[in-house]
Amino acid sequence: MKKRILIGMAAVLAVAVAGVIAFSGLAWYQYEHSNLPGAYFDSNGVRIHYAEEGEGTPVVLVHGLGANLGMNWVRPGIFHALSKTYRVVALDLRGHGRSGKPHDPSRYGTEMAEDIVRLMDHLKIEKAHVVGYSMGGFIVLKMAAMHPDRMLSVAPCGSGWTPTPDKDLAFMRLLADSIESGEGYGPLLDRLQPVGKPVSAARRMMVSAIMSMRNDRKAVTALLRSVDALRVDEAALRNNKLPALSLIGARDPLKPFADQMAAVMAQLREEVIPEGDHFSTLGKPACLLALESFLAGNSPATAADAAGVKPAQQPKFKEAA
Repeated sequence: MKKRILIGMAAVLAVAVAGVIAFSGLAWYQYEHSNLPGAYFDSNGVRIHYAEEGEGTPVVLVHGLGANLGMNWVRPGIFHALSKTYRVVALDLRGHGRSGKPHDPSRYGTEMAEDIVRLMDHLKIEKAHVVGYSMGGFIVLKMAAMHPDRMLSVAPCGSGWTPTPDKDLAFMRLLADSIESGEGYGPLLDRLQPVGKPVSAARRMMVSAIMSMRNDRKAVTALLRSVDALRVDEAALRNNKLPALSLIGARDPLKPFADQMAAVMAQLREEVIPEGDHFSTLGKPACLLALESFLAGNSPATAADAAGVKPAQQPKFKEAA
C-alpha cells in the first residue's frame, strides 16, 4: 500500500514538473516571438535593440522589468494600434530582450533614462511623448525630471512614487538577493499579484522558471541594485510642467504608489482601469482608449513640429543582426 502511494505521488510530481516545463517552454516561445525585427544602436557602449513603425508625432514606449518591447507593447496591441496615427518607437531596455546585458550596476540606473534620449538622438527626434509601464514608468518619470525639454508629455503607468523610498525600495534589494542566490523571482510575484488573489506554490514555481529562462540573472541583479538612482524628489514632481498621465489598474498592488504620485505631481491625470491588475491592464480596451485620448490632446499639429524632420515611411524595420 505504501509503495502504491509513493508511486502515485511520484507520478503526480512528474506530471506537475512536465507541466511546468511545457508551460515554461510556451512562455519562452511567446517571449521570443512577440519581439519585433528592428535595428540596433550604440548607447554609451551598450548595444540597444529597438523597433519603430508608423509616421506622425513620435511616441516612445518603455517596457517593464523582465519583459521586452514585444511582450509589453506588441502582444497587448498597443504598438500597432498607436502606429496608425503616430511614429512609434519601442526599445528593449539594457539588460533585457535583444539589448546588451552588462553585469555592472553602474551601467544601469539613470543610464536607462539616458538610453531613451540617445535613441531619440539616433533617430533625429527632438521631442516625443514618452510612455513607460511598471519599471518603465519609474524610468520615464526620472527622464521627465532630467530631460523635460526632450518630452512632449510623460506617462508613468503601472508605477508611481513614494515619499519613503528608503523603506519602499528595500523590496528591490530583497528581490536582487533572491535572484542572485538562485531562489528566483518569488518576491516579485508576491509584490505584483492582483489584490485579493494569493499566489499558489505552483504559480510561484512556474513564474520563477519562466523569468529565469528569459532573463540574464546577473544583469537583472545589477539593474535592481541600481534603482536608488531613479529616485525623484517631491519638489521635481510639484514643479513638473509636462502633460502627464498615469494609467493604473484598479486591482494593481502598485495603485497606492500611483495615488501618491497623483497627489503631488503637477499636470498629472490619473486614470484607473476597472478590473485591471498589474499583468492585465495594458490589454484592457479602456487602457488604449485613455492613452490615445491623452496623446491626441497633447500632440503638436504636425510631426515636423516634434521631430524636425519628415518621419520615415511605414513600416520602418531593419532585420536585427
